[in-house]
Amino acid sequence: MTKSEKRYFKVFCGQSTGNNNYLRLFAALDEQEVFDEAVIRKKFKGEKFLQQLHVTKNYLRKLILKSLRNYHGKISKDAELKAHLLNLEVLYNRELYQHCLTELKRAEFLATTYELKTGTIEVINWKRKLEQAIRPQNYRGFQAIVEEQASAIDNLKNVHDYWKLAIEVSSGLFEGGGKKEVVSPLLTDAKMAKSLEAKVLFYNSRYVYFLQKEEQDKAVKALEELVEYMEGIPSRLREDPAMYVSSVNNLVSYYFFTKDLENALGLINRSKNFYQELRIKGDKKSLLKQILRSHNIELEIYRTHHLFHENMPFILEIEKFVMENRAKMPVSYRLSFWFQFAYIHFMEREFDVTLKWVNLILNNKSKNIRTDLLVQTRMLNLMTHLEQKNYFVMRYFVDSTRRFMKKVKGVKPYEKVLLQFFSRMGRVPEFEWKENFLKLKNELAGSEDFANDLDLLINYNWWIEKHL
Repeated sequence: MTKSEKRYFKVFCGQSTGNNNYLRLFAALDEQEVFDEAVIRKKFKGEKFLQQLHVTKNYLRKLILKSLRNYHGKISKDAELKAHLLNLEVLYNRELYQHCLTELKRAEFLATTYELKTGTIEVINWKRKLEQAIRPQNYRGFQAIVEEQASAIDNLKNVHDYWKLAIEVSSGLFEGGGKKEVVSPLLTDAKMAKSLEAKVLFYNSRYVYFLQKEEQDKAVKALEELVEYMEGIPSRLREDPAMYVSSVNNLVSYYFFTKDLENALGLINRSKNFYQELRIKGDKKSLLKQILRSHNIELEIYRTHHLFHENMPFILEIEKFVMENRAKMPVSYRLSFWFQFAYIHFMEREFDVTLKWVNLILNNKSKNIRTDLLVQTRMLNLMTHLEQKNYFVMRYFVDSTRRFMKKVKGVKPYEKVLLQFFSRMGRVPEFEWKENFLKLKNELAGSEDFANDLDLLINYNWWIEKHL
């Protein structure tokens, strides 16, 4: 929970119950990084509620969820619609039908405007119930409402059919030794998709379908048409901007993979302007994740194509954004960004800044971190200390890096070459540096596993050439 959510819960809890045991238990749990029941029992020793602690915890959980529902009552248009439907039920049970009609009108506006398909079916169901209560003999009215509901059910089925199609196309199943050919009329015409959700599924299905057929031009055209379509409905994207950012990311990734740098950077800038105009903020985790992915792709482009120098102001903005949101990010995302920052500053020869980011990664205590990232961070650490001529420290890190590699995955032949190089460089005079870098270049060029390692994040050849 965020600080504001916790603050709201304390107020809510104080108003909704006179028993402050729940608040006391909440405060005790909030102090813990990981739940430890023994600590809780020790803290509240002698308290009556400990006799049924599981009951208290369960009630506290329900209270927290109720508080969060109230706090996030407008988290989405779907949540707002559900609130109106709940109001409708309360008013209907009191036979306040005119008030019901007011709530129904608001609910119908939300359901229709934002294509909330299951919500639309519920709204129409309430229209029928109210019509029966107010005008019980209006059979023509009932018939019109039932037909309207049938149309809503058909729209829901349309989305369902496109989900089935997307899953079938994306599965990439192999049957009988060959690729599975998906044949469906739903893949042919965007007009058959009756809602935004269905259209997103349509274009993404076409993208995957044509990729599998190795018709790249048609595949990328599907993504381009999807992004263009979305940019034509900005009012809808305010409700679910993550959908737009995700689609842009997919297209940018394709451009980047096919080395179409001009289109990749052009689309990145266009999308930034677009969601800045919408005043989109990364408050929701789903959107934050897509924005982070977008930033990561952009950093990769700058790093891979050595465009970081002219884009340092933007890179520093991303650094600030990542650090401000680090608590909301998965650990793997956070460490990946830190490595990107470390490596970019290394290429800029800002070695003190490089070590700041490197140390953040090496001092991280989280489990299940990518070992390839940790290994390459240690290699970058050695490169940085060599550049700074910290020979004594570097010799220590060579041994610790070797021990770490043996422990987590074993040492590859080309990694052995690199470690021997760093060990040697801690002892040779500077006028022999060039000779040793040339030797390293030749040894790596003759290493087959170096040429075939697709997981490499460090461009050793670029670094070696800088010293030659």
